[in-house]
Amino acid sequence: MRKTFASTVAAGLLALTCTAAFGADLPRKAAALPPPPPPSPWDIAFGGGIASDYNFRGVSQSNRGPSASAYFEPQYKTAVGTFYVGVAAISIDWPSIVPDFGFTNPAAEVDIYGGWRNSWGAFSLDIGGWYYWYPKEIFNGFTDKSDFVEVYAKLGYDFGSGFTVGANVFYTPDLLHYSTTFNSLLNPFGLSASKVDATYASGTAKWVLPWTTGDLGAFVSGELGHWWIDDSNWAAYNLAAGATYTNPSYTYWNAGLAFTYKVLTLDFRYHGTDQSTADCASFLVSTVPNGSNKWCGDAYIVSAKFDTTLSAFK
Repeated sequence: MRKTFASTVAAGLLALTCTAAFGADLPRKAAALPPPPPPSPWDIAFGGGIASDYNFRGVSQSNRGPSASAYFEPQYKTAVGTFYVGVAAISIDWPSIVPDFGFTNPAAEVDIYGGWRNSWGAFSLDIGGWYYWYPKEIFNGFTDKSDFVEVYAKLGYDFGSGFTVGANVFYTPDLLHYSTTFNSLLNPFGLSASKVDATYASGTAKWVLPWTTGDLGAFVSGELGHWWIDDSNWAAYNLAAGATYTNPSYTYWNAGLAFTYKVLTLDFRYHGTDQSTADCASFLVSTVPNGSNKWCGDAYIVSAKFDTTLSAFK
């Protein structure tokens, strides 16, 4: 009996010791890590590039020569969309023979802009304002410049398979501050110029080609638009001075093929308008119609650029 009791106690102690030892070898449950902080709502988009010509809606802004550009765009993302402001600088070379043309040559084009964009499934919307600033410009001795403002709305739809379309509208109450240009022309006749309001509307399409090799891709895209420009000042000057300016409104289009590699884009694009030489002269307020054709003639342009965001480096 004593032997049996002793044996039972010994077996119990041995089992308890083994259980404790085994329990010491079990992995302990790690303390729960705190959740990662939410991503910052702030980001910055930036980029730059160079083109064989700076073409703005079918009109050369760099005298058919190379143009460099860069931009910087802080963004703030919310549940109702992204708010953004930005600044861009582009090198230009305007016609500057006064009074043959209605412009002098500013140092650059500096664009200051801001707005809001959002998407709902396949739909996207971008609304904002754009200020075109031409520093160090002296127009016919006046301090008034060609600076002007536009407001815009851009609507997009993604059909899937890399195919998207867009509809855009831009409005300005005084295009290129043309009222200043025509005041200098109409004042000698005792007339004053009105503001030149203008509306540009266009449709766009883009198809990302269904092949990629690593980070290499390609797309084709195009735009067709029309610029409705109030021509009352041109008509008034025709009556007062016996001039023959035509309606400066015109249609513009572009189409091209682009190759992409990560943040880089190499673009080959054809730009065209329905402007005649006389129409181009009217748009530039030029008294030398035959000398204005190169500014508005059709152009084949090659450009290279990069676009990225600060968050892409994190």
